[in-house]
Order: sequence, then C-alpha cells, then structure tokens
Amino acid sequence: MSDFNELRDRAYNVRRAIPEHLQIFQSWRQLSDDYLASRDDALIDLAYGDDARHRLDLFPGNSSASVHKTPLVIVIHGGYWQALDKADNRHVCRSLCEAGWTVALLNYRLCPSVEISDIIDDVEMATHWLVDNQYSLHLDCNRIAVIGHSAGAHLAAMLACRSAQKQTTISGRIGHLCLVSGVFDLQYLIGTQMNERLGLTVEKSNALSPTHSTPPEGLSVDSTVGAFETVGFFEQQTYLAQVWADKTDWTQASVANTDHLSIWSQIGTPSSVMAERVLASLRALRFD
Repeated sequence: MSDFNELRDRAYNVRRAIPEHLQIFQSWRQLSDDYLASRDDALIDLAYGDDARHRLDLFPGNSSASVHKTPLVIVIHGGYWQALDKADNRHVCRSLCEAGWTVALLNYRLCPSVEISDIIDDVEMATHWLVDNQYSLHLDCNRIAVIGHSAGAHLAAMLACRSAQKQTTISGRIGHLCLVSGVFDLQYLIGTQMNERLGLTVEKSNALSPTHSTPPEGLSVDSTVGAFETVGFFEQQTYLAQVWADKTDWTQASVANTDHLSIWSQIGTPSSVMAERVLASLRALRFD
C-alpha cells in the first residue's frame, strides 16, 4: 500500500490487535449453531432482496402466546464491511429473545464486490422489508431498536440517518441505537490495511459517515467500547458524540474487562454486564 499509515492501522486493525481472532470467530459459530439448534421456531434465510446475501434470520421473542405482536430489534454484524456472516452471530440473539424482543439478524453484501454505499442500501432495504411484512411476521415496528457491532454500528447509525432523510415506510420508526465499538468517521480508515478492499477516499468517507449526517429527532443512542480496545475505537465514539450528543438522547460507556470482540460476545449471555446494559436501554425504549 503506497499510502499505508502504521499508526492508523494499529489504531483500527482488530485482527492485528487480537491474534486469536480466528479461534474467537470459530467459537462464535459454534455458539451460534448451538443456539439455532435450540430454536425450532426460528425463520432462517428470509429473502429481503434478490442477491444471495439479501437474507435475514428472524428469532421470535419468548413471550406468551397471547401476545399478537412483539417489539423488533435489528442486529447488524461487524467485519469491516468485508467479512463474517449472520451465521457467526446468532448467539447474541439469546438475551434479546429471552427479554421478549424478536430479533432480525441481517446479512448484507460485502466489499470489495460492492461498496459501502451499497451495503447501506442493503440495510435500508431489509428494514423496509421488515416493516412491509410486520403483520404477517407479528412484529411491532412502531419503534425499532437497532444493535450494531463495529462496521454494523456504522450501518445502524446510517440507517437511522436514512430514516430521517426522506418520507418512507421507515420514517420515524428507528427509536434506539445500541452502537457497540463502532466506526463513525470513515476517513480515519484511509491508510489502513482494511481500506485495500474498501476503496475509501476522503470524499467517499465524508458522504458515508454518520459524523457528517443528521440523526432523526427523538432518537436515543447508547454507545459502548471495550476498555481494552485499541485507541481508534475510543476516538470514534468521541467523534460521533461531538456531533450527535446534543441532537439525541445520548449515553456512552467503556465496558470493563472487554476488547473489541469480547464486548460483543457478552451480549448473548443474559447475566453479563453488556447484556444487562443493552437490555436496560431496550426496556427504556419500550416503556418510555
């Protein structure tokens, strides 16, 4: 890479910072397979578009049979827009479903086959599909929560901004974001190894960054990073807070004893610090 920036790469390169990342991803897949095996009511690989990766899983919330509609939380996995799959992330649904939320776990197209702008379109398309089919799927889509990890947190934030840009079926429906270890000002990825497949320029980065976009009115946001993460993710939380904190109901935290991957792993364990934090914010959305 002619424009390689060593400091930036160290600040944002998760695989470089966590050498055991492959073993962690393998453990996620095993946990996800185990959870899927326990959920014979799950709806797998529902098509929200024409591409093979335009698929989502729906895990119904654990609630009484008398409840006709359950609240919806959309979960968007990470992988720097170029890796991983919803099948690696099904384990995080456990805590959310046990608390009564129906979880839509999204897949989307990946770079470099497409650009980040296309992936933002995919997430918006999936959300429209869920709203359009909410009655047959027994969903309450009046106030949707969105949880995203890493690149997924970026996509969650951009989805909220998209919902405010024009009058569509998702306008006014994105009520809460849980942004976990997100990347929100994409220009800081220029010069990193990841950008070999992303193809970001300053112009593209500005157009695709939540820090350069306006969130919808009434949005609540909880942003978290792991206490043991590399410096870049702390900086990214700060960049978004500088723009969004006075425009949203904003909270943020550094979660003790977690790094970029373990903070996400915790969400699937109901008794964990991170799961309890996420569920508390979701309860506030349901009952405020």
